[in-house]
Amino acid sequence: MRNRLSKKITFFVILILLIVISTMVLFSYHFFKNFYKEQLANSINEELRAYATMIEAGYDEEFVPIFVMEKNRERHVHMIFFDIDLQPIYSSHNVSEEWLKEYQAWVKERYESGGETLQYVDTGIDFHIPHIWAYQPIVKDGQFKGFFFVDQDTGEFEKAKVQLLLLLFSMGLFTLLIGIILTIYLTKVISKPLIKIGEATREIAKGDFDIKLTIESEDEVGQLALDIHAMTKQLKEYRDSKQQFISHISHDLRTPITYIKGYSAIMKDAPSVDEKEWRRNLDVIYKEAKRLEYLVSDLFQLTKLEEGKISLQKEEIELLDWLQSIVATRQLMFDNHSIRCEVSGSQDEVKAFIDQQRLGQAVINLLENSVRYTPKDGQISINVKYEGKEVVIEIRDNGIGISNVDLPHIWERFYRVDKSRSRESGGSGLGLAIVKEIVEVHGGRVDVESEEGVGTSFYLILPVM
Repeated sequence: MRNRLSKKITFFVILILLIVISTMVLFSYHFFKNFYKEQLANSINEELRAYATMIEAGYDEEFVPIFVMEKNRERHVHMIFFDIDLQPIYSSHNVSEEWLKEYQAWVKERYESGGETLQYVDTGIDFHIPHIWAYQPIVKDGQFKGFFFVDQDTGEFEKAKVQLLLLLFSMGLFTLLIGIILTIYLTKVISKPLIKIGEATREIAKGDFDIKLTIESEDEVGQLALDIHAMTKQLKEYRDSKQQFISHISHDLRTPITYIKGYSAIMKDAPSVDEKEWRRNLDVIYKEAKRLEYLVSDLFQLTKLEEGKISLQKEEIELLDWLQSIVATRQLMFDNHSIRCEVSGSQDEVKAFIDQQRLGQAVINLLENSVRYTPKDGQISINVKYEGKEVVIEIRDNGIGISNVDLPHIWERFYRVDKSRSRESGGSGLGLAIVKEIVEVHGGRVDVESEEGVGTSFYLILPVM
């Protein structure tokens, strides 16, 4: 399993190397073969022109052919001197009648048609490149004297070809071996951290979120290790949050259920009916049932918000009038706590596209939170203003404030501070988490500033459009 990736990489690299090396060997072979043929053809033409020039320059007409024949006798070259009737006068080698007729017919056809004086001819000999046939007319003092003809056997190239192939094969084999060694080394370098990452992810899958990856590279593998580390950290936080959530919800559900069960048991087992005591017990049962209802309702709503299952009915709203109408619905709550609440704006008219019901709930949650932790004769101020392309709704109170330690966590579910977020204060512990989700669904964000003993300011920051 662990070597599967390295084997694949090695196989594909070797396959690519084989293709590239084979292509280079074949290309080099054909290149040098054609180069040799071209050089050989040029050499033959130059040699024939030199012989003809010797005769044309006045050398002895009998000496020159004899000299030429003797010179080429030891070579793989058939040199023939034909007269004007294409009858052989001198020949460097014995030529059969059959081949002689072939030579004569070829020279005659080429000379009379004015074709090329050199041609590659397939003689039917296996494993040889074609022979070269060439002729050169001889003219002296304006008189036609005959032809020099040559049949050059290019079979000598076979020996050079074998040497060339051996050289190219050796070079290719050496290159292939170097490529295999480098590939094996590189695949080990690449696969080693991947193996460590695989082992780490298997441990993470088992629930070990404390595992650490020690991969200190700055490439894609190193980035993958960093991403896995970040993912592990988030999973650990999610697990801890989940455990904390279960602990909180269990406690918050158990408390009212315990009260309801306890008081109902007292009423059930009472030997006689005491109307005053029963009313007191029923009042406790009712309050705990309402508390349980609020908790379940808040939890259900928060879950829907986090899953994105809430659809908004947005419309353009003038925020000052809208906020004043919300404050009016909670005036009795303010009066009961002797708290003043005022709404103001930097402009006479501030508009935004919002869902009145959803965002209204967020504002109410913040107001109830401020009332809960603001002393009597305190004050809550709501201010609305434009900041660039955003609308900011600030809800400020002069309550007990929140410590710097607790401030970053107040948007978390069930997070409570000893004083400002106690269970006895009546909150479900989900109010601020719901506020955050509602604002983010609107495409906005939340912020908070607080100082212990001075007060707290909550900010709902929304896009204008």
